Amino acid sequence: MLAIERLKCIERKLNEKGSVIITELSKEFKVSEETIRRDLEKLEKNKVLKRVRGGAYLHSETDKQVPFEIREHIFLKEKNDIASKVIDFINDGDIIMIDSSTTAICVAQSIEKEGKKVTVITNSLKIVEVFQNSKWVKTICLGGTLRRRTKSFTGIQAIEQLKGLRANKGIISCTAIDKRFGITDDSERESKIRERMIEQSKEIFLVVDRTKFDLIESHLITDLDKIDKIITDKKLSDSWEKLLKEKKIDIVYV
Repeated sequence: MLAIERLKCIERKLNEKGSVIITELSKEFKVSEETIRRDLEKLEKNKVLKRVRGGAYLHSETDKQVPFEIREHIFLKEKNDIASKVIDFINDGDIIMIDSSTTAICVAQSIEKEGKKVTVITNSLKIVEVFQNSKWVKTICLGGTLRRRTKSFTGIQAIEQLKGLRANKGIISCTAIDKRFGITDDSERESKIRERMIEQSKEIFLVVDRTKFDLIESHLITDLDKIDKIITDKKLSDSWEKLLKEKKIDIVYV
C-alpha cells in the first residue's frame, strides 16, 4: 500500500472510531510503528488529529481529554503495578469509591482477581463491566450523563447521588499534581466527581504514575491536605518527599 493510501485509511478510521492506536495500525498495515508515527505526524500538521503517546485522536471542541481507548494502553505495566500495591490496603468488608481513571480500572481488575469481598461505588462504566459477573463484589453505579470519551457517568445527578453515599476508602487519580496548586484535572466534569468522592470517603488513596507530578491543569480536585496515601511507580524528588512528610501523607512505591 502506498503511503498516501495508508494516510487516507488512517483518516477514515479516525472518522469512524474517533481514535487510533499505533500498535494496531502497525499490525494492520504491516509497517513499523515508526512509520505509523510519521504518518500521524503528517496528519497532525494538517490539523486532522491530535497525537499522544501510543496513538492519536480527533480534535473535539467540547471534550479535549484523551479518549479512553488510548489512555488504557499508556503506561499499562505501571498502572498494573500500582493496582497490585493498592490491593495490600483493601480488606474484606470495605466500601470503596473508585473513579473512572484507567489506573482505577486496573485496581478494579485486581480486586476481582484477588476475590476481595467489598462494595464498590463508581461512575465508571468499564469498572461496572469488570464486576458484572462477580460473586463477591457488590457494585453501586452512579447515574448521570454518559461521557463517551471516558466511559464514565458525570453531571449533577451523579454528584447528588454521591451526597447520599459513604465509603471508608476512596481510590482517586488525576491528570496533574503540583506542590502549590494540589490535585487538578483537565475535565471539569471528572474533577467534580472526584472532589465529591474525596469528601464522602474516610481515607483517600491517590494513585498516579510518575508523569502526573509537577503539572497543573485547569480544574481543581482538591488540596494535597485531603490525601492520606499516594501510590506511585517511581521514587519522588527529595522536595516532594519532604513536602508530603510535612503534610503527613504516606508515600507508597511499587
